[in-house]
Amino acid sequence: MAPVPPSRRRTARLRRLLWRWRHALLVAALATGAWTVVGELRPAPPPTLEVLVLTRDVAAGTALSEGDVRTAALPRDLVSPGMLRAPPQVAGERMAVALPAGFPLAAQVLVGPGLADGVAAGEVVVPVRVADAAAARTLRPGDRVDLLAATADATSSEGAARVVAAGALVLARDDGAAGGLLGGQEDSPLLFVALPRAAAPAVVGASAWAPLRVVLPG
Repeated sequence: MAPVPPSRRRTARLRRLLWRWRHALLVAALATGAWTVVGELRPAPPPTLEVLVLTRDVAAGTALSEGDVRTAALPRDLVSPGMLRAPPQVAGERMAVALPAGFPLAAQVLVGPGLADGVAAGEVVVPVRVADAAAARTLRPGDRVDLLAATADATSSEGAARVVAAGALVLARDDGAAGGLLGGQEDSPLLFVALPRAAAPAVVGASAWAPLRVVLPG
């Protein structure tokens, strides 16, 4: 009998191996097919937009530099129109509120025109100096305060106080130093408050001569 050619022997061995491992090969084929189907059905990643986020914790009144922010990709659906997207937009701007690192920046958290975006109809934003720095630094955006002006007698001693605006809404606080009309106001924090337009002249007039006092109504 003629010997079996080597090619036929290899073919026979291959067939025996395939038959022996047929179950494992079937499982592998099914897994590959399932993975392909899942890949086809998996939704595409949502579109993103680059926005500015803080690189460190910042306090209210902090003047931002370009090093205080970085860009991060957020899903487009989570990006609101007020969010900032370019570092030059924040250079030199002051924070209206304290925020942690990683928080997205929006115009509404800066001391500037964005503060008036959420003000109710018939109200205006007024900056006022506050006499008691320690009390002012406990205030947070969203607090309601009464603004009082202290009167003085001929000897310049403080007399009674009168309410110039009740229930003013605190929008932001700037702890930066600034001098007042009569001087001596370097340590007076600046509050940005929303109040009725009719009350604005009395508040501006009273705060022009001396910092106002704040009272938290019960």
